[in-house]
Amino acid sequence: MDAWAASYGSAVAFVCVSCGGPNLATTFGSQLKLRHCFNTWVDEDEMPTWGQLGCNGFIVLDGSHSVVCRASPAYLEVRESAFRHVETLLDALVGSKAVPKLSSGRVDPAIGGKCAEVRFGEEEAAEGGESQDGARKRQTTTSNSVVKVPSVKVAVLDAEHERCEAALARLAERRDTEALRELLCAYEEHFTHEEQLLDEHLYAGVDQVVGFSADKGARTSHFGDHEGMLSTIRKMLSDGSTSNAIPAGGGQRLALD
Repeated sequence: MDAWAASYGSAVAFVCVSCGGPNLATTFGSQLKLRHCFNTWVDEDEMPTWGQLGCNGFIVLDGSHSVVCRASPAYLEVRESAFRHVETLLDALVGSKAVPKLSSGRVDPAIGGKCAEVRFGEEEAAEGGESQDGARKRQTTTSNSVVKVPSVKVAVLDAEHERCEAALARLAERRDTEALRELLCAYEEHFTHEEQLLDEHLYAGVDQVVGFSADKGARTSHFGDHEGMLSTIRKMLSDGSTSNAIPAGGGQRLALD
């Protein structure tokens, strides 16, 4: 968002809206070193009825404040194409051209959208973010390295994360269907256990919430990501049912997920 804001200047307003209050907005802006985009929040008693999209995409309005995109494609689903989608749309609007027909993202009718879980890593860009060209000239990560999941301070979950990391490492090394099945098994068992714990301790009762709920949105997004990762592996197994070799690109995407 900040790199985009620096690139497009006054032609486009990029707004980050926190549904978690001013403290989250402040932390978000500080950790991500936001300098060019708008960073604000809404009070709890003024929550929007449409919910928040978070990692499910962006809402785009034109110069007359009419919604031209309710939900852009999610990065977790289409990777770099998610950014290109938004840039193509904005370039058309800024250039007073016809808005292109592009595939849209998903909006959960129960909460109006998906809520992102904010995660701050140790590899944030240096202050100032990308260069102005960086927002439009991204390079997809191609490393086979498996990202180390930080401790969640729950021994059993840390052990499950280590098992998943080990399965990913074996897949990167062997690239065969046996390693892929091992990864699927590790993911299925971990996701089932994690979702049970989250429903018991964090998301208890969210199904009964009427209207907007950040927790309900977070649950939908989090659990949806789990299902998306499992579906990707199952499809890879199905596509490779007549071959024992797994394409290198498939392993790379799983490592990034």
